[in-house]
Amino acid sequence: MTAAIAAFGLLVLALGAIGAARPATLLGWVQRAWRSRAGLSLAAGFRAALGVLLLAAASETRFPHLIGGLGVLSLLAAVSIPILGYERLRKLVEWWLTRSEGFVRGWSLVTCAFGAFLVYAAW
Repeated sequence: MTAAIAAFGLLVLALGAIGAARPATLLGWVQRAWRSRAGLSLAAGFRAALGVLLLAAASETRFPHLIGGLGVLSLLAAVSIPILGYERLRKLVEWWLTRSEGFVRGWSLVTCAFGAFLVYAAW
């Protein structure tokens, strides 16, 4: 199970690295993903899968309480996405897409740190 968390962490780290190195590429992916309501389902499913994974493997990690807490937060985020609805989330994505390159790079570096933490916690 921890290998799955580490693999997920590497995916998050890679996405963050892409956003830090090439913000326009990341923004293009985000913009394409939110052209339809399928992006809403993808985002909710992604967060739900992460939440279940984190909760299931929390006891095997270096930081079981923190990883379990992150799993709960991820599941809450998965539930809140459909509640907020497509239009509200589309507006949030549009706001995010108008942020500066420095803003996107900064958040991408935070994403890298989170991915690296998941890898470290899993091994």
